[in-house]
Formats: sequence, C-alpha cells, structure tokens
Amino acid sequence: MILATAYLPPIWYFEKLLSTDAVVIEGHEHFVKQTIRNRAHILSPNGIQSLIVPVVHENNSRVAIKDKRISDDIPWQRQHWRSLCAAYQRSAYFEFYQDDLAPFYEKKYEFLLDYNMELLHFLLGLLQVKKSITISSEYQGPMETESNDLRVLCNGGLPKVSGEETTYPQVFGYKGGFVPGLSIVDLIFNAGPDARKKMS
Repeated sequence: MILATAYLPPIWYFEKLLSTDAVVIEGHEHFVKQTIRNRAHILSPNGIQSLIVPVVHENNSRVAIKDKRISDDIPWQRQHWRSLCAAYQRSAYFEFYQDDLAPFYEKKYEFLLDYNMELLHFLLGLLQVKKSITISSEYQGPMETESNDLRVLCNGGLPKVSGEETTYPQVFGYKGGFVPGLSIVDLIFNAGPDARKKMS
C-alpha cells in the first residue's frame, strides 16, 4: 500500500495503514497544497480547527515532498501546542500523553517529511502498532490496484466519511454531536489505550 505523508494523520489514514502488512510513503511526489500533508484537523471549543505546518514556498513549485522545507517565519509550533492543549486538556488521556508529545513542538525540524515520519512512528507506538513503513526511493507511478494506491485520498482536507466510522466520546461532542474525520490525536486523547480497538 502506498500513502502520501501526513501531519497528525486522520483516523481513516491509520485504519488503512492497519489493514496491510507493509506501507510505502511517497517521498518523491510534488508537494500538494491544502492537503493533509501539512495540515491536521482537531475539535476545538469553537468547532473544527485546522493546524497547518507552514512550508517554504520556492520559486520552483515542483519540489519533491522529501525536499519540502518547514518555514519558521511564524511560531507555528507554539501555536499548535496551545491549540492542542486548549482542545484536549479536559480529555480523559491528554495528561497521560502530553509529556511525550510536547517535544515535537519544541524541537526544530528542517523538512516536512522528516517531521511527519517521526510523528507517525510516535503515534503508531501509542497505538501499540508495529508496521513496516518505508519511504519510496523514487516516484511511484499509479499502482495497478487502486485499493493499494491511497495517495489521492490524501489530497483533500476533511474527507467525506461514511456513517460506518466508529464513534467515541469527544470533549466537545455535546455541542453538536460526534464529528468524524479528525486527526488520530482526537481518538487517542479521548479513548486512550482503547483507541486501536475503536478503529474499524
């Protein structure tokens, strides 16, 4: 299975990842704007909030994702951490995980792919999932079996999620009901050790 890289990937990303033995992350595609490659969605007190990792915009727009640099022109890490704290400090398990997650919002990273990959391995560890994940050594053309090529699913923002997604208690769910399609951290902070069991 091949996937694009993603920042704090959505729950469906992990469900797809769990359904296969080996995963390849595309490292040579061109960076695609306004996608989960550099943005995540969480449920804040005011509704869905997008967390966007700013990237350097080169004159050449055809930059491979492996070479896409993170921009530090704004204090985005501090902003993201504050947003995560505001959204999840009242969740059942945020306090349990926050000390392990905090360093990702303190250490400086040069490349988006490196940052995303470290976060991905960390999140898999929280879910107690061991998975063979590699980065492609060259651009992977379209795969013969579309069900194994999930890069196109990574091109949107919040995906249209079917009603089959497993629900779980959300901190602000009382305001308007369950909100699907969010980052895996929403599930982890709310369900803790049961997060993996909640995924279909």
